[in-house]
Amino acid sequence: MGYAEYDPKNVRLHVVALKAFLLGAVISVSAVFLAFNFNENSFGSRAAIYILANGIFYMLEFLTTAVYNNGTVEDDSFILNDMELHAVHVASLAEAWFLHKHWRYNVVSFWTGLVVLLVGQFCRTFAMYTAGTSFHHYVQKERSQRHVLVEKGIYSYSRHPSYFGFFWWFLGCQLLLQNAFTTVVGTYKLQRFFEARIEYEEEFLESFFGDKYRAYRQRTGTWIPFIA
Repeated sequence: MGYAEYDPKNVRLHVVALKAFLLGAVISVSAVFLAFNFNENSFGSRAAIYILANGIFYMLEFLTTAVYNNGTVEDDSFILNDMELHAVHVASLAEAWFLHKHWRYNVVSFWTGLVVLLVGQFCRTFAMYTAGTSFHHYVQKERSQRHVLVEKGIYSYSRHPSYFGFFWWFLGCQLLLQNAFTTVVGTYKLQRFFEARIEYEEEFLESFFGDKYRAYRQRTGTWIPFIA
């Protein structure tokens, strides 16, 4: 867990500091609000948990990369530059606010969503930790010396546990907000995205690891709906 491979040219420290400060502020404000105003039947509490979950997600993306794969860490390892995902966040909160005006909240939806998003976050972060230097936020088209086929731990149950984790984390967030449109459309688009990405990525993984990867793929699923 040393920092011998850390490349300071890829990390603008002022950008990291600013992003970490803003995420810390978001996490802190959300946590304080929930500490004094928690009510599972209120829009405010559900929105605060959603915002808190997102803040923790982005922070863990950077921290896990920095600690366990510091050779690839950069100031965008927070993955905060995905504007399409930010648009989904805004749409999710807008739909939740609108529906709350017309529907009563369901406690089962709240607790189910909370459990699912926690499981998803755990799987995502644990997958990054387990893969270590073999994990990348971007599809690798050339194999580096550090890139090995990980088959242990959570990778023995799912061959793409980071995608699995994010998929179910997203779905859990939408269930917690009790959204209808964003749940259906967002889950569909995310499933199609991962289906295409996995197919594309596995072409390179097969070229890297040959029969060893093909055998691994045969015995290990993804646990993302409709993706073998």
